[in-house]
Amino acid sequence: MSQHPKDDSYQPATPSDARSPCPVLNSLANHGRLPHDGRNITAPQLRSALGSIGLGADVSALLVWRAFTIHSDDSEFGPHGSIGGLRDASDVNAAGEPVLHLDKVGRPHAIEHDVSVTRQDRALGNPIALDTALYEQFIGFARQFGVKELGSYRKVRYAESQKANPVLKFGRREHYIACGELAVLWSLFSEGKGKGIPKKYLEALFGEERLPLEEGWRPRKWVKAYLPEAGALILAISRYAWPF
Repeated sequence: MSQHPKDDSYQPATPSDARSPCPVLNSLANHGRLPHDGRNITAPQLRSALGSIGLGADVSALLVWRAFTIHSDDSEFGPHGSIGGLRDASDVNAAGEPVLHLDKVGRPHAIEHDVSVTRQDRALGNPIALDTALYEQFIGFARQFGVKELGSYRKVRYAESQKANPVLKFGRREHYIACGELAVLWSLFSEGKGKGIPKKYLEALFGEERLPLEEGWRPRKWVKAYLPEAGALILAISRYAWPF
């Protein structure tokens, strides 16, 4: 059963709402497909919200598993996969169910990383909130954002961070996470094979944290974005973004 309202009304976040560095997750909360306050999100709610915008069940399951893994900063001796987990063990609701708070998506040493498209490196500023200058630079990079443009812009951002951030942390792990983010973005919001994401869609998603329904976007329904497509897109974007 769908967990989101039928009217898809958009309400921007208030200062008391929890939000993440991910504009898509924030947009889902602003449309009520996730709890608007960004807190106490259950695994079924997150799976339903991701499916509602066109992600396949396998990709959604992988992302939900990662999000609901209990986090540990100990990459050597912590539980397997815990370095990328987002929850604390105490993150449960009144019924004892594991829950996710959106602000935990931006926790250090998990999946949040330097060289963001529209967020500052942690050492240089706020890694969670939209950086207006970076956003304007990104939006102005191309008229339509295909795989080549997305990958090329990632490489531009790496060069900028490498120059400005003396404590830059961005290796191969972070590179593939970053390319994965753009692969999901392209698979959900592009206009199809050989085409890119219209700038107006990105302006809605990044600038207003709003699903671009008013601009004509509709989610994939019959053929959703599954892991084989996502994997191929990651490799394609990485080809243009590879900075090492």
